[in-house]
Amino acid sequence: MSEEERKKMNALDEAAEKAGGYVLNMVSKDTHYNLRELIKYCKSKGIEPVDLTLRELGNFIVQ
Repeated sequence: MSEEERKKMNALDEAAEKAGGYVLNMVSKDTHYNLRELIKYCKSKGIEPVDLTLRELGNFIVQ
């Protein structure tokens, strides 16, 4: 990786952190979520599931 590419990646990483989440590098179609807990969390926060950050959504992945 070149120095320029590294700088661009660092800038994107910092922007993502300031925005409250990160972009996933790999998304598996085999990823499953605990929907019951996810909905419960959204209701407690007064938000819609589509408004979750990637960081929040990651808390509901079933391993």
